Amino acid sequence: MTRRWLSWAVGLLPLAWAGCIVTPDPCAGYPLACIAVTVESGPRDTYQLLVTVLGFSSTTPLTPRQRPTEPLVYPLRFAVRFSEFDHRHRGQVTLDVRALDADNEVRGQARATVAIDNMEKHHLRLTLGTPFDMALPLDQASPPDLQEPPDGTDLAQGPAGD
Repeated sequence: MTRRWLSWAVGLLPLAWAGCIVTPDPCAGYPLACIAVTVESGPRDTYQLLVTVLGFSSTTPLTPRQRPTEPLVYPLRFAVRFSEFDHRHRGQVTLDVRALDADNEVRGQARATVAIDNMEKHHLRLTLGTPFDMALPLDQASPPDLQEPPDGTDLAQGPAGD
């Protein structure tokens, strides 16, 4: 019985290895700081990604650079490679990843902060959710210090008696 189980397990071993795909590390060989990003899932109609490193005044080119004719298939993998950080670097970066549809409309978004310094390599896994709501709250009443005085006095006229 043990021998039959062992031969069955050894017979499945090549099948298990055949199903594994080796994905190269996009940061391999890069000498400076790098973040290997895997977007595991997101909107089905994603054609390109817009990746922004917040606080660095930079946006990467759209990924992929040429818009494909069909939507992208998850998981998506890419790298964000940095040159040397200057003295203002606070030891972390925030990545904002947006999924764009065929009309360049944002259909999904994720944001993550990664602690990283000059030579570090990191792996980041993201799931693109619904885009962040940038709308202002419905209640846009002026704060109390900007409202008219309760007695209706016109403050532009100055104090009474002048």
